[in-house]
Amino acid sequence: MTNKPVTIFFDVNETLSDLSPVGDAFEAIGAGRGVSATWFNTVLRDGFALTSTGSQARFLEIAQTNARDILRGLPLTGSLESSVDAVLDAFSTVQLHDDVAPGIRALHAAGHRLFTLSNGPASTAERLLREAGLSDLVDGTLSVEEHAPWKPARGAYEDALTRTNAHAHGSAYLVAVHPWDIHGAAEAGLSTAWVNRGDSLYPPHFRAPTETVLSMSELAERLDG
Repeated sequence: MTNKPVTIFFDVNETLSDLSPVGDAFEAIGAGRGVSATWFNTVLRDGFALTSTGSQARFLEIAQTNARDILRGLPLTGSLESSVDAVLDAFSTVQLHDDVAPGIRALHAAGHRLFTLSNGPASTAERLLREAGLSDLVDGTLSVEEHAPWKPARGAYEDALTRTNAHAHGSAYLVAVHPWDIHGAAEAGLSTAWVNRGDSLYPPHFRAPTETVLSMSELAERLDG
């Protein structure tokens, strides 16, 4: 809890964006909704693996390759390539969770510095914020691409702190739904806020979050309470 303005970094995929339309796309092409989570997890897995070996990892390239691989051989309603396109099209048009816009407005009104920090391209966050009318409330959209290793590597968070001159503005928080992201940020010295929309249990093998909230609006209340 803090009554002073802080720098806040938001994870993007699943933290800000609601990926349920991607599940709808997998269902529509005949793959089944459950394949959506498996696919997204393979994207993270391969990005983490490339990062851990010092190799370049590009989110959209991995997403396309892994969609093609996971859909191959399934009883699809159309061709493999049209099915891959349908998945990626759905992913590129997802919108914000309902709680995000009110939360960002409240955090901005309280004077906090707001940034996104993603393993994917910055254009994803830019579109989400633009279409929600929030672009002017966020100070920057950061991606690790061309700058740092993927989160949760320590360098991803340290690079974000440097690029935003966060140390000159007090405390810094990482906000995410993923415990692995919370753990990485904590290891890099940031305060953290875990958004637990699904009433999940936080894994005890990761460093515990500074704050646990059910929504972005609750986060705004917690930081300024």
